[in-house]
Amino acid sequence: MPSRAGSQLYHFSTRNGDNDSIDVLDDADSDENQVRQSSSKSSGACVDCKSVKVRCEAVPGERKCRRCLAKNLPCRPRERKKRKPADTHEQLQEKAHERDIQIQRLLHQYDQLKEEQKRREWMSRASSSEQMSASGSSTRDISRNFKWQHKGKSAEAAVVSCFSIGHGSHQLTPPEVIKYCGLYPEDIIELFKIFFERINPYFSILDEELHTPHNLIWTSPFLFTVICAVASRYYTIRPDIYPLAIEFARDAAGKALIDERRGVDVCQAYLLMAVYPVPKKKWTEDRSWLLMGVAIRMAMELELNQPPPAGCDEREGLNRTRTWLNCYCVDGSHAIQFGKQPMLRLDDYVARKSRNWYKLSPMNTAFDVHLCAYVQIIILMAEWRHAMNVGLNSSSGFDAVASTLQTQEKLSQEWELWVDAYAEEYSFAPLPICQYRGNTTQMITAYLRLVVLAVGFQHSMKRGLSRDSEVVVKSIDAARTVIQIMLERLYPTGYLRYAMEANFLYVSFAAAFLINLLRPKFLPLLDESRQREIILLVTRLIKALGSNEVALDGRHTPALYSRFLSSLLGKHHAKEMHIGTSPIDDSSLTTAYSADRLSTPPNVFHWPDVGQAAGTFHHLDALSEGMIYQQQGDTDMDFSLTHFVRTVSQDLPPQPYCGQMVDTDNWRDWGARNDHSSGWSQPSQFLDFWRP
Repeated sequence: MPSRAGSQLYHFSTRNGDNDSIDVLDDADSDENQVRQSSSKSSGACVDCKSVKVRCEAVPGERKCRRCLAKNLPCRPRERKKRKPADTHEQLQEKAHERDIQIQRLLHQYDQLKEEQKRREWMSRASSSEQMSASGSSTRDISRNFKWQHKGKSAEAAVVSCFSIGHGSHQLTPPEVIKYCGLYPEDIIELFKIFFERINPYFSILDEELHTPHNLIWTSPFLFTVICAVASRYYTIRPDIYPLAIEFARDAAGKALIDERRGVDVCQAYLLMAVYPVPKKKWTEDRSWLLMGVAIRMAMELELNQPPPAGCDEREGLNRTRTWLNCYCVDGSHAIQFGKQPMLRLDDYVARKSRNWYKLSPMNTAFDVHLCAYVQIIILMAEWRHAMNVGLNSSSGFDAVASTLQTQEKLSQEWELWVDAYAEEYSFAPLPICQYRGNTTQMITAYLRLVVLAVGFQHSMKRGLSRDSEVVVKSIDAARTVIQIMLERLYPTGYLRYAMEANFLYVSFAAAFLINLLRPKFLPLLDESRQREIILLVTRLIKALGSNEVALDGRHTPALYSRFLSSLLGKHHAKEMHIGTSPIDDSSLTTAYSADRLSTPPNVFHWPDVGQAAGTFHHLDALSEGMIYQQQGDTDMDFSLTHFVRTVSQDLPPQPYCGQMVDTDNWRDWGARNDHSSGWSQPSQFLDFWRP
């Protein structure tokens, strides 16, 4: 018979978090115990004991625990919570997808709130700028009686009603600039008219037959917005549009970059924004070079540098080539101004084959001939820069002066080749603006000759310069030609106020070069009559750039350059500059220097001359011999356009547009200090420039 100890069972139980207890049961009692416990109550504390967190003690033979018996309470066993079955993989994926959709919806709502807040800020600033502008002008009539307003329609509804013909009226959403700027159909038509009459002739990238508002408003809202924004600066009926519209153009440019949408129209929009940049409070904030780079890169990805693909519409093929040629010109011009390597190759196929492209088709515009001429001039400049880079880095005895003289002669010959082409095209399209463009091309050619000769002038200093040196004579002639073309041919037309800002840079560089020759060191190169001629010419230019016929306001680029040149000429103590309306007597225009004028020490050479620490500059021998040399200890003299652009960008004040939307309070103070005079109130504050 087995022993009792061998038949004992060990029963473990835990109740209400108590310590584990071990009950020793006999074999005979085990079955009975198990039946009783299973029938009486489940393991663990009952509901009542659990609620008051006390020990639940079972009573043998009873269905209730000790506490429930004592208090005559119902002893209800606690039931286990039914466990929810685990989700399947498909269910988890569906839930994750729903969460993603919810997150995206919330993020979209957040972005919409930010966009609305940003637009409210734009509209608030534009409104405050408009009030400031209105307070300063009592003659502006802002009342408008357009027929769509009489019909009681909003701008969006009126635009959809007017421009939806052929596109269907369902699900058409106009660009945001229409809603927030309140552009009715009459506004849009007028803005496009201004663009193609006052802007596109200077930067002929669009085709009026192809780029109509009816087409662009739905197919290319980005380009549509840019056209409206750029043209709105000259929309005198509603001067309040520009500050707000240009913000929408910038916003559209950023969105187009993020959306990675590619197209010829997008490339054209970026080029327009690069050439007609948003005026900034600081020059360092300008991003024209970035927009230009995006446009050129996109043009290359679209293969605009290749002949149009087979089956391409003829007008669209011309549109592609025209866009690429403008890319080539913008890239070359930027490289020349800032001394950088161009993005596009010198041996570009389309550019090389573009000499006669302007007469390829009856659908070519009247301005394509000017574009082709500019391309050929840029090619000559690119070849010269390449030759200079190779020659100066070689040890073969490269003659930089001879290279500059040869290049400027090639530029003159190239212009002569285009004179007949311009005359022929003018006979087919006798538009005054075409004649203006021809004169502009000649001015640009003379300006590029000066850019080349300025480098030769710098290298000739080491050999010695005299009044009869070829580089001196041709440099003065090129600079005078630039200024005379602007004063005698471009200024009287009334079109100059719509010109690209680069044109004012060209003429300012020429004027600064001539003023530089009035420095004491360079006076042997000029006789007295030539000195008076330079002062008279630059004085007339200052007056023209600052006139109401050219400058839109006191902060327009020509007005800034007018003040810049006025202060620069004043540094050389030129007598009687006569910026006002009184007639100019050239007999009174002489170069004079006060006795206490500080001379420039040889080791701190500046161009143009600015006040420096007192020192002695020995050039008496040069005066007596009629020769000027770069003396021992002189630093390399930088007469380049690159140096001019860099220093002017640092020292000129910013160029805010009318209704500047950044720090308007500060600009209001700045305008009050400076707008009352024809020159800077403190020239030295802005004009200690052109540092070596």
